[in-house]
Amino acid sequence: MSKRFAFLTLGYHPDLDGGGYRYATEVAERLAARGHEVHAVFPNPSNRLAPSESRNGVTLHRVPDGTASFFANWRSENRAASEVLDRLLAPGSPPTLVATHQAYFEAAARRRHAVFMYQGPWGLEYAFSQKAKPRSFLRRLLDPWITRQLHRTECRALAAAPAIFVASDYTRRQLPRWHPSVQRPVRVVSGGANFSQFKPPSDRTAVRQRWDLTPDDLLFLAVRRLDPRMGLDRIIHAFATATAAHPHARLWLAGRGPQQGELQALITRLGLDQRVRLLGFVPEPDLPGLYAAADCTLMPSLDLEGFGLATVESLACGTPVLASNAGANPELVAPLDPHLVYDGSQAGSLTQRWSDIIASRLPLPSRERCAAYVREAFPWDRPVQAFEDAFQQHARGNTP
Repeated sequence: MSKRFAFLTLGYHPDLDGGGYRYATEVAERLAARGHEVHAVFPNPSNRLAPSESRNGVTLHRVPDGTASFFANWRSENRAASEVLDRLLAPGSPPTLVATHQAYFEAAARRRHAVFMYQGPWGLEYAFSQKAKPRSFLRRLLDPWITRQLHRTECRALAAAPAIFVASDYTRRQLPRWHPSVQRPVRVVSGGANFSQFKPPSDRTAVRQRWDLTPDDLLFLAVRRLDPRMGLDRIIHAFATATAAHPHARLWLAGRGPQQGELQALITRLGLDQRVRLLGFVPEPDLPGLYAAADCTLMPSLDLEGFGLATVESLACGTPVLASNAGANPELVAPLDPHLVYDGSQAGSLTQRWSDIIASRLPLPSRERCAAYVREAFPWDRPVQAFEDAFQQHARGNTP
């Protein structure tokens, strides 16, 4: 039987790139592919796209993107999203499961959502991200207040949700610490990779040639937002030490963010301009080839890593992942090989692990094994089934 869903999200892929947005998009489109009616409500990035559109079976509702201050935009976008929900949930409309993917839309979803797809602590992530941005003295004074407001909003959203989905057991365990007052059922609903897109290449040599890599080059890759929470400055320092005697080792960082200038200055200061590159934003069609060209992908998060879509996508392309022990990283990587997890709190841990890989003292799992592991462990049909189950319980008037 066809079901009806309405997703509230801050972004939708490829309008905006980001792991959380891609998660919402993948689940929405896969629900639509199963014959369900699916709506996605989200801000129109820079108001440059049509207000509504049907894409891959999903009806997109782009609400006006605010052009004033953050808090003014927050209010206006919640009002606009609420108006869309009013239309979708008007008397006589079919039963609809409203799923919120960010606490940003707490006001619009209030008393209407049945599932909160909780992706991580908004206030803590905000506080981390501000460390890389130049701010006035007044703004530095305001940051703790802003962090508290975001945290309180998130707490209200969680408390109002009849059910909470999270992408990892790490987030499930941390939720009572971040929000002790929230007592709701929590279900772990992991993400996955689009295996028709992210897969081992038929000719990896040709892929590497397209990225101007020689057979001797040993490429380490990180696909991350350039943000202090990601630990990218640490891997640059570790690379400088671990690969000093290996001129063919390469480190490429793909992504953009507030730490770009700081990271480039560090690369230059350490004399690594010829071997370490900031690639900037890499379009999604190019990502599978980039992952496949790499010999190893890095996931060096310092904290708050709720899932790590890049980990799953890299493994799907056959490229092993060397990850810190922060957040959900061990859940994703250790079952494949526990030696791929290093202690992110110890400055020399990554350096030693890196040196062992380069010297072949730590053999990496085969590309075939990486791809087979991730296909078995992280299929998208599990989260899709979870949302279908939640609809059934919601339609019966029970807690999802």
